[in-house]
Amino acid sequence: MPKQTSAVTNDVAFGFLPTDKKGRIFSFWDLILVQVVIGLSAFGLLTGAYTGSMLGSSESLAAVLFGNAFPMFLIAPIILFFARYGIDTFIGFRSSLGYKGAQAFFFIFLALTLGYIAIALFMAGEALVEVAVWLGLPALFTSPGTGTPFFAIFLFALAFLVTVRGPAAIRKFNLFAVPAFIIFLVGLLGIIVFGQHIPALSSLLPAEPFETNSRSLAIALEINIGLGFSWLPYLGQYSRLAKKESSAFKAGFYSYGVIVALAAIVGALATLIAGSLAPASWMMAIAGTYGGLIGLLLLTVANLGAAIFLMYSQAVSFKTLFPKRTWLFSMGTTIPAVLLLLSATFYNAFGSFIAVVSFIMASLGGIIIADYFFVKKQKISLRHLYDTQGAYTYWKGINPSALVAIGVSILVYWGLYNPLTFNSSNLFLYMSAGIPTYFAALISYYVSAKYIFKYEVDQAGSRIVQESKEPAAALISKGEI
Repeated sequence: MPKQTSAVTNDVAFGFLPTDKKGRIFSFWDLILVQVVIGLSAFGLLTGAYTGSMLGSSESLAAVLFGNAFPMFLIAPIILFFARYGIDTFIGFRSSLGYKGAQAFFFIFLALTLGYIAIALFMAGEALVEVAVWLGLPALFTSPGTGTPFFAIFLFALAFLVTVRGPAAIRKFNLFAVPAFIIFLVGLLGIIVFGQHIPALSSLLPAEPFETNSRSLAIALEINIGLGFSWLPYLGQYSRLAKKESSAFKAGFYSYGVIVALAAIVGALATLIAGSLAPASWMMAIAGTYGGLIGLLLLTVANLGAAIFLMYSQAVSFKTLFPKRTWLFSMGTTIPAVLLLLSATFYNAFGSFIAVVSFIMASLGGIIIADYFFVKKQKISLRHLYDTQGAYTYWKGINPSALVAIGVSILVYWGLYNPLTFNSSNLFLYMSAGIPTYFAALISYYVSAKYIFKYEVDQAGSRIVQESKEPAAALISKGEI
């Protein structure tokens, strides 16, 4: 078996099986470092850029900090589930969504990941166009309409080649990519703070505000709330490796709810200074010619690293759920992202994309929190999570209470705000849409599970839960998982 295939197989097995005590190797700081890799990337920058295009400096900071921290405050408790049982996201969510429902959630995750891959690579493509202009290359490479898709697709191919070689190649690349993005962010923030820009920020006006300030604030806040909720599928990936539940919880919240905001703050301030939504255009305006060129190259490498991380995460998750598929086939599920790189249409619709993500993840977040903490009261049968004919089958593999909650969420979110047309009710200006949707899903799921469908596994003192009190390691050793 080729070395990279063997490494992938090990990762798939490790991701599928519950983590035993020996596998729980991550401390608080280990978790912080590994989780901020994906957070401090294109998505934080672009969210901040949209915020800075609509709001002034003080309101941008408020929207970024609250919009990222509060959604994570609402969904972060589910980290305790993964840390306690040592299970991955798509295994753990079977308890609330059902076996087939969890599979459906994976395909939502797949669509989200494809979008994130495209955003990271398109931003990198824009950066390389700026470099091409400085080098005086032909129009094919310097025109945004042709150059950006060309470089973005080239970078996709490069990311694919690195990722298909497995974990060893990825870890070697990340030795450069992760420090590159950290240097980029710290350097850009340093130039903003110490480069004559801070005194002028309070007087700078946003480039693309809406007709009223309250509308700009509400929409900017919703975009940040979308980013905050979007981390839901990633909360189980590394928390299951934590030495302590408390460390997993704190590291998850600080990583996705606080540190990610650093990238968004940099994006908002840079947009106010440069007057442009495109991070590639900030470099020269803020750092000068040579500093800007270094920044463009660091931005390219960092976003390429983010794309590689996302590709591997998607492919491993796919192979975990469909183990008979080859690694190359699993990697092939990332190829549709190329369609999103052919023009700037999807990239320019980032605000709508992240708002739709807010609706989906706020709904699922409310369902999952209600199920684990309020319906099942933190009592889960590990054996039944892995038995696809077991107690979490519900109705044909789908939990009807989750369907009820999703239906209520659709009415609440789209009644408050339409992210495709930007039409909204007056209530949206005062309460956003993602956060009310979260609470609507939580409450409707609880009522449905406890008082309407009333499955045995959702009742207090259920014998199903009492059957499986052994730790994961014991079940593995007995061959029951």
